[in-house]
Amino acid sequence: MIAFHAGLPVPGGFIGVDVFFAISGFVITQMLLTELDRTGSIDLLRFYGRRAKRLLPALAVMVGSVALLATLAAPAASQWATGRTGIAASLFGANIELSNRQAGYFDVGASLDPFLHTWTLAVEEQFYLFFPVVLLVGWYAGRRLRLSRAVVTAGVLATCVCSLAISFLLSGGGLVADADFAGRLAFYAAPARAWEFGAGALVALLAPLAVRLSPSARAVLGIGGIAAVGLAAGRAEANELLPVLGSCVLLAAGCGATLGVGRALSLRPVVWVGDRSYSLYLWHWPLIVFAGALWPGARWAAPFAAVVSVVPAWLSYRYVENPTRFNPRLVGRRVVVLAAACVGIPVLASGALLLATGALGRTGQMETWKRGAALHADVVRGCDRSATVDVRRCTWSVPGSVGNVVLYGDSNAGQFTEPVARAANRAGLDFTVTTYSSCPPVGLRVERVSGELGACPGFGLQTLQRLISSRPSLVVIAARTDKYLEDSSIGLAASGGLMTHDPAAKARLWQRALSAMLERLDAAGVPVLLVHPVPSVPPMPEQCAVLRILLERCGSSAPRDAADERLARAIRVEREAVTGAPTARALDLTDVLCPDRLCVSSRAGIPIYRDAQHLSVDGALELTDLFSRAIRAHARSS
Repeated sequence: MIAFHAGLPVPGGFIGVDVFFAISGFVITQMLLTELDRTGSIDLLRFYGRRAKRLLPALAVMVGSVALLATLAAPAASQWATGRTGIAASLFGANIELSNRQAGYFDVGASLDPFLHTWTLAVEEQFYLFFPVVLLVGWYAGRRLRLSRAVVTAGVLATCVCSLAISFLLSGGGLVADADFAGRLAFYAAPARAWEFGAGALVALLAPLAVRLSPSARAVLGIGGIAAVGLAAGRAEANELLPVLGSCVLLAAGCGATLGVGRALSLRPVVWVGDRSYSLYLWHWPLIVFAGALWPGARWAAPFAAVVSVVPAWLSYRYVENPTRFNPRLVGRRVVVLAAACVGIPVLASGALLLATGALGRTGQMETWKRGAALHADVVRGCDRSATVDVRRCTWSVPGSVGNVVLYGDSNAGQFTEPVARAANRAGLDFTVTTYSSCPPVGLRVERVSGELGACPGFGLQTLQRLISSRPSLVVIAARTDKYLEDSSIGLAASGGLMTHDPAAKARLWQRALSAMLERLDAAGVPVLLVHPVPSVPPMPEQCAVLRILLERCGSSAPRDAADERLARAIRVEREAVTGAPTARALDLTDVLCPDRLCVSSRAGIPIYRDAQHLSVDGALELTDLFSRAIRAHARSS
């Protein structure tokens, strides 16, 4: 997981979370079963006290320290989110806070939050708040029949089945009307993740059976488990089943046996890292985020920060974790006082970050940056991420209108809301915007690492039908086509087809879907202006640390050749689709945005880009005259 976060070539490194959950379920269940076998009960207060001593002090030190550092070192775009997540993390509710945001775990906005990783700790603790009670009840229920372990096993199995069903239903857009929110719940919510802990718990419960396996059988299981986890780590597609299954098979293979894997894990360097794994987990991600914000675009920043995180992790382990974890005097009320302090102090620090953010936001440099970071009107008016259009909010009308222009697509269409609205109104036309961030306008199914975006096909189909029936004067379509095609973590599929992550295969799918859409609009007499993706200008402006913004060192640029190379496949696919529709035209903005063979993020101190892939409101408005000419040339006269 640390290697994945550091940007090293581990496409499926995110499966470390799934492996951790399974192992955690195994270890905690083994510990509780040992107590049940020995005493016939579980001392719940002692259990929760041990968890508090083990987890809270190190977490409190990390959250408090990072909140203070974040005042200047955090990306400016994430400061408010950082303060809120810091408070939630201190209360073991980071997953709840994150699931209620618009951005998913792998979206740019979320990845700038230095407390993003604490969602896993929140899920773990929420599960273990209830699991010992469930285990204890099951044990008591089966004790009279001397079937305690069997009853508990059946209960855990039933919990796993229910949790897995919840996960699948949420991932498919079920249970919750908002498909995007459902996807975030499937990723972050403890009920949707409980089956992963439960799978590890089942291995612990069935350990007596695994012990009876022959050495050769355990060796085969070990090899199979390693292969499953390795295969999952090498794939960019989301698949929790494979790494969890592989981890459980490995755990079963290790029950009562001394395998080669076990001997490898007992090596001193591995043990050293394992002992400090919790502190490494806590510290690596905030430092990676800070490094990326202080040195945006530097490829060495994330790996360097990951290595440097060993220092605070060691200090935390040596002077925080062990002294509190193994202190025999920390019992009873003292544990309660410790827990209260470990919650209160980081909450105050995170609150102080929010206050500091408000104060810094009033400086001239931050005001200029905030102007560039302002949301576009499609989002502000609530016209984004909705399958239906509220005409009152999403239409810019003019007296005596002679027609209307519709802007349609993902957030890369939304970035043109201001200039297209202004250009359409100048031409005496009403303007309507309908966008859905992260959904391609061509009606394809979309899969990201966090799951499939179930709302996308429906949004595309409904919008196309509405455009055909209403027959606007012109439809302006735009999307981040290059990202959908080139990003291996994004999968595309036609309705009922197989998901593919191959760029060439995705390009063929995109061209067929786009051609079919343009042909249907052409047959309905609806002209189309297809806007090619704008060049990317990394590093991301929203990634800049507050310190860089205050020092006015947040601008960036990229050579035109790099932009052309990135966009080549997308533009070729879009041009070929436009060729088959007589009333469709393509518009390329690269020459305007990249004069003198250089693409820049700001001009004369004014941010042109909102982030690496989207124009700011000011940058977009510079295109108003260009859109005016295009609309006058291609809009159908009434």
